[in-house]
Amino acid sequence: MIVTLPYPPSANRYLRHTSRGTYRTKEANSYKDAAQWMAKSQHFTIATGFVLVNVTLHQRLTKKNEPSATVMDLDNCIKVAMDALQGIAFENDKQVRRIVMNYGLPMRDGGLTLEVLPL
Repeated sequence: MIVTLPYPPSANRYLRHTSRGTYRTKEANSYKDAAQWMAKSQHFTIATGFVLVNVTLHQRLTKKNEPSATVMDLDNCIKVAMDALQGIAFENDKQVRRIVMNYGLPMRDGGLTLEVLPL
């Protein structure tokens, strides 16, 4: 099962901590909704056992069609996407036993490609 999601918000912009508690940001909720819609449109079958997730981060292209000089660290791109796929690609993200991450070719608006494979 493979899906390419929009370029994710950084993990640094995923949660906010206040005196009232910790909550997901509006940006994180919007991304989660869009990612879930895209994954559902690919007709994912929910994995019931352990899975491997291959993650490819595609940096954005500039208006001149060149790779952007700004690119997110790999370790900051995964949290929102994994939360979005919970209940769609796997029942719970605790099923993810291995994550392989790399940078891929740049894309117009950037993106995050995830492949979920049973172990």
